[in-house]
Amino acid sequence: MRSRRLALLLGGVGLVVPMLTAPSAAASTAAVTTYTYVDLGWLAPAPAGAPRSGALDVNERRQVVGYSSNERDSSAHAFLWQDGAMAALGAILPEGSSTASAVNDHGDVVGQTHVSTYEPSHAFLYRDGRMTDLGTGWGSGSRSSADDVNNDGVVVGQRGRTGSSPTRAVLWKDGVLRDLGTLGGRSTDPFSTESEAHAINDKGQVVGAALPRTGYPLHGFLWEDGRMRDLGSLGGAPGATVAYDVNERTQIVGHSQNPAGRMSAFLWEGGVMRDLGVLPGGTGSVAYGINEAGQVVGTSRTNDGYYGQHAFVWQDGRMTDLNAVTTNLPADVSLELAYSINDEGVIAGQTCLYCESGKTAATRAFLLIPNS
Repeated sequence: MRSRRLALLLGGVGLVVPMLTAPSAAASTAAVTTYTYVDLGWLAPAPAGAPRSGALDVNERRQVVGYSSNERDSSAHAFLWQDGAMAALGAILPEGSSTASAVNDHGDVVGQTHVSTYEPSHAFLYRDGRMTDLGTGWGSGSRSSADDVNNDGVVVGQRGRTGSSPTRAVLWKDGVLRDLGTLGGRSTDPFSTESEAHAINDKGQVVGAALPRTGYPLHGFLWEDGRMRDLGSLGGAPGATVAYDVNERTQIVGHSQNPAGRMSAFLWEGGVMRDLGVLPGGTGSVAYGINEAGQVVGTSRTNDGYYGQHAFVWQDGRMTDLNAVTTNLPADVSLELAYSINDEGVIAGQTCLYCESGKTAATRAFLLIPNS
């Protein structure tokens, strides 16, 4: 149950290099896992213009969901990939756009879709070949999107009363929508965020980001038993933090401002937030996914320029550049974003959109299969 926002969060946030935590002796001597690259391609037929795709989640059955799109008309189409084939999930509005954010182990898929010509997008649940509008709880002109679904079919995401009103984190369970609230903050600013829910585990714990009583920036939260808890930060001011994923051990990952004031990937457990550092030469990182073994995936800068984000896997105190351990990676491809990792260690993500010199392949969804 891993959901990913379609945003390159490292762009334009002014990241700098945090100090890396030295790996333990065990981590230093452990064998490094290598991976086989699987190009998931695009929905057929390949769209005209510049096609691209991204894999946002992978479940324990190696089912993958995400989007396939092209630059010409900016449309996106949700897909489900399994057994080597990519299938379109469609949209509630015929010819409308859709994006799939997450898939649970039963094959239930959630995301967002156009529902009519003049309405904002709504959250959807796709099950047994049918896409259902989860609604917004409000009337015409309101919007919603779903970021994750657990194995009990509970869905989390966010909604807004209008296309420009502030968003609030919500949960859908058995046809009932629940507002998860905030950390005490409210906003009247158009297009602002009061709260957003990014992931839910099978215990019903929800993580995301919410506005504190003191106002912006957003703080990461853990919601359980009807209460929202502030996760704190890595110590940077003013403490901007976002939580993106949570496993069944209540280990939470995301990114937060470190004492240097720049964003760095974190692992939160038992009330303690750990800075996961950056790849060599990097100036910031984001963690998007975690599995039950505590393996974390995300993206890190590898230089101080605009280009050069690389997908990483972190385990036992060591952050590894996935480009360096993928044995069959084509020379023109760079792995930029790792969004999800299942308990088998299979990783789903997206190749570079803002590519370094020589990395000329189109942006595409990928899987990495551990060679062990």
